[in-house]
Parts: sequence; structure tokens; C-alpha cells
Amino acid sequence: MNLPITGGCLCGKVRYEILAEPLWTANCHCRTCQKAVGAPYFAALFVPASALKITGDYKEFASIAASGNTMFRGFCHECGTSLFGRNSRFTNIRPVSAVTLDDPTLYQPEKDIWVSEAQHWDVMNPELPKFAGNPWK
Repeated sequence: MNLPITGGCLCGKVRYEILAEPLWTANCHCRTCQKAVGAPYFAALFVPASALKITGDYKEFASIAASGNTMFRGFCHECGTSLFGRNSRFTNIRPVSAVTLDDPTLYQPEKDIWVSEAQHWDVMNPELPKFAGNPWK
């Protein structure tokens, strides 16, 4: 993957650069992610926190995730795009929304997580490993 990886929100007021290779990728099917992104799952690149450079003003919404940890979800306060998050337990890792990448074809999911909370109509790639919850507790 060529670095930096860039992306941003719909209106362009919040932009980011990822300056390191993602640690892993996953489609999260937990209910809090579903509600936060308004979709059946959150397609995420998990990157080192130190490698995520954000420009522009954004807001965060805190909620308790399926894991019991507090998840802070960053979004553009102008257009509402959900961009990235941070977890109270895994402070050195930041999930970034794959659909907000300038080139979303760079995203290659490695696993499906929290499939125990997936919607019955959610069609998952049968080739990806499935985890009922969080595989890296």
C-alpha cells in the first residue's frame, strides 16, 4: 500500500492521512457500530494512533461498545460523516472508516468481528474468518 493513505468527510472539512500500514482490517458487525455508521457493519482499518494525522474540526460521541469499553467516534460536525474512532482500552490503535478513504478500493477486509450481533439479512463474505466477538481481547 502506498503511503500516505488519505481520506475525509463528505463536505471536505475534515481530512486525514494515515502514515503507516494498517495493523489489520475488519468488518465490525456489533450493534453500536451498526447504529453509529447507519449500515450493517463498520468496515475499518486499524492503524497506529501515532500514524493518524487529522486536519479540520470534528466532534466525538462517546458510547459503550459491545466489548464494554468506551468508544469515541469522530465525525464531521458539518456533514455528519463518521470517520474514525478511539477505544478507551486500546489507546494506541485507531479504527478508520474504509468508506471515507479517497480510494476505498485500498480496503481489503481480513475478518468479520462481532458476527454474533450481525443482522440476519447481512450477507458476509464466506471466505473471511468469523469471530463472535472481539478476537484480540
